[in-house]
Amino acid sequence: MKRLFMLLSFLSLMALISACSSQPSLKLVDTKVDIVKDKSLSGSVVISEGGKNGQELVPTVLYYQFKIKNNGFRRIGGAGDKKLKVKIVPGKKLAAASEESVGINIFTPSSYNGTGLGYGVQVNGEIQPGKTGNMSLTYDLGVTEENPKVSLQVPSKEKLEKLKANALDGSLIVTSDGKEIAEFDLKR
Repeated sequence: MKRLFMLLSFLSLMALISACSSQPSLKLVDTKVDIVKDKSLSGSVVISEGGKNGQELVPTVLYYQFKIKNNGFRRIGGAGDKKLKVKIVPGKKLAAASEESVGINIFTPSSYNGTGLGYGVQVNGEIQPGKTGNMSLTYDLGVTEENPKVSLQVPSKEKLEKLKANALDGSLIVTSDGKEIAEFDLKR
């Protein structure tokens, strides 16, 4: 009976250790957020028709930059479907601040339909063991120039400040191969 108990205890311990080691060991090591108007970060919108053909509009964006470290012993991510993907799931305050300042929930991609603007993501497709990956997300908030092809105008300074003040009310979700592998509370 004692041997059976010891064997079951050992097998349970091994199962627990192997289950824990199969999960990626990611750590969010740095978070930066700002509201910027910088073509090198956000890109631009070039008007291709009408009286303002060729006009280049640089949107003001909510810009997030993250550094995530792989503390594990395996590569995380890869090519194709295994490539790392990230998204922000806003909390109630951040979603409300987005709606109030821009008029849409910028964290819902379909909200941008018909606005002439959008969002962008730059991600390391994989992170090697012991290395840090850089990831950034940009959410267009509007342009300063009036143009019928872009319906969102940059919100007032006060609204932008409120949006920035609530920018960390949410979670960063990291996925690979269609599965969530990490979730980080941005308020940490």
